[in-house]
Amino acid sequence: MARLKKLLTVMVMAGVCMAMVSTASAADKNWEKIKKSGVLTIGTSPDYPPFESVDPANSKIVGFDIDLIDAVAAELGLKTKFQAMGFDSIIIAVKNGQVNLGMSSFSVTEERKQSVDFTIPYYKNGSTVLTKADSPVKTVEDLVGKRVAAQIGSTSAEAAKKIEGCDAQIVDDANIAVMMMKNGAVQGAVLDVAIAENYAKKAEFTLFAKPLSYEETAAIVRKGSPELLDALNKAIKKLEADGTITKLRTKWGV
Repeated sequence: MARLKKLLTVMVMAGVCMAMVSTASAADKNWEKIKKSGVLTIGTSPDYPPFESVDPANSKIVGFDIDLIDAVAAELGLKTKFQAMGFDSIIIAVKNGQVNLGMSSFSVTEERKQSVDFTIPYYKNGSTVLTKADSPVKTVEDLVGKRVAAQIGSTSAEAAKKIEGCDAQIVDDANIAVMMMKNGAVQGAVLDVAIAENYAKKAEFTLFAKPLSYEETAAIVRKGSPELLDALNKAIKKLEADGTITKLRTKWGV
């Protein structure tokens, strides 16, 4: 019986190892396929200006993230192809190979690291609360007994849930959260700082002086994709060093 248990254990461990090798091998072959095709497919949720949104003039996806990944792809000798999808669907699309990477203002979190791998950070961000300019709600303490809205799957949603004494409404996208705040359904919209600052350029909105949290932003790739990850990281470092990323930040005001 002891020998049988030992044999079964060895067989199980061997199976696990083979599965891991197979997954890693598939990921590496995926990078080879990308290079051969000459196209990098990117999943993004274009409802988060100025990082990613749809230009109403031509229906193209534009923004800081879009320009950056275009520049990264150019460094790698690749063209880009964008697939618009819900923010909470991007990680799934990356994991199952529907897209090569996700570029949609992803904050680096330990929970997400369980599902995907991150590139090196290309931007530092955080979460804050956007309110009406004439709202009496100015601080976290003012939110006790109030309601806020935040986008599903975002770190802003997690930040919203942590506000003590406040009811967090989780909605499909950031635009809905802002609209709910504007219409009075909630007293605040919890957003990335850069997004909130973009909205606050309009006189009707303002944001908390103190952010709820601070985070780093990066692109995501399928786990076990070392060659793709290394190529992306080298390109990001080069674009940071030559001033391209700084120019893009200035262009998009982030």
